[in-house]
Amino acid sequence: MPIKPLLALTLPLLLAMSPTLAVASVPCEEIDGIHSICGLAAPEDLVPAPNGRDLIFGQMAEPGGLFLLDIRDDSVRPLLPEGPVPVPAEFWGQADCRQPSSWLGAHGLDLRQRADGRWQLLVVNHTERESVEFFELLDAEAERPRAVWRGCAIAPEEGNFNDVVGLADGSLLVTHMADRRRQLWSALLAAFGRDTGFVYRWTPVSGFVPLPGTEGAHPNGILLAPDEQSFYLNIYFGGSVRRHAVDSGELLAKVAVEKPDNSSWADDGRLLVASHQASLWQLFRSLEQDHSTPSLLPFTIVAIDPATMVAEPLLQREGPPMGAGTVALQRGNDLYIGSYVGDRIIRLPLPGAASE
Repeated sequence: MPIKPLLALTLPLLLAMSPTLAVASVPCEEIDGIHSICGLAAPEDLVPAPNGRDLIFGQMAEPGGLFLLDIRDDSVRPLLPEGPVPVPAEFWGQADCRQPSSWLGAHGLDLRQRADGRWQLLVVNHTERESVEFFELLDAEAERPRAVWRGCAIAPEEGNFNDVVGLADGSLLVTHMADRRRQLWSALLAAFGRDTGFVYRWTPVSGFVPLPGTEGAHPNGILLAPDEQSFYLNIYFGGSVRRHAVDSGELLAKVAVEKPDNSSWADDGRLLVASHQASLWQLFRSLEQDHSTPSLLPFTIVAIDPATMVAEPLLQREGPPMGAGTVALQRGNDLYIGSYVGDRIIRLPLPGAASE
């Protein structure tokens, strides 16, 4: 997702000086072989569930929440129980986080097994507090996985999070886009290529500590290498995907990618990175769009070889049924794509899969 938390307070003042953005309704029907899964609210990120069938996604817009998408029939069901989230007997976050938010405005997601084998789902949350929320995924490989809340880690005063990854030792890495106390100024600096953010490393003992060497113009998506020795960092306004060492933050490699958002792993071992081609003004305007209809802004899914850091476009899309893709997740011969705005996830054939 580009810059919504940064501009939530200041952008309406800018847009009041210009004509109202009008976006035509987009029917929930197949277009160009692309199937829409509708009735959602800004499904910005997707991760695969361990049962090999479900996708887990969050909703960044109200009513928020976490959900399972069954790829057998594209049905959607809640991952969290209805009603108030129960307070657990065991906590995984910071010691003084003992109450969940009343609702979850979910941004970046990460699902990983902890050292004891239990499944941990981390969620960047912008509702009521800026935080990373901890959940345990129970019955993870069963027909009906479910999640229980296990605490949170609350951001520093300046913290403005986007995406997160967990490590087996219980620590995590989270991207900090820019100082949320100076939202408009920070967004403009990032748009002109100035370093505004970095990656935080959080541990239960030390809390949030900036990781040296990770500074950039609006850090966005983050993806951990399988061996947990390095990670891939998407610098949105810096136009690059970078590989850094986990322990030191040392820059190991990078490749140019226009406005890279979230990343995922493809079955062939390449990174799939969602890239935006819209202008800065188009992006700003889209953030005020109603979520009852999708954005139609152009995007590209870029495939990157992690060994050589060579990037090539996998698909490009603009217009109906959905634009502004933020993440592409492969399941079999299909890609599922979410967005920071709008009412849907789209499913389309993986380019080249039919000919293999």
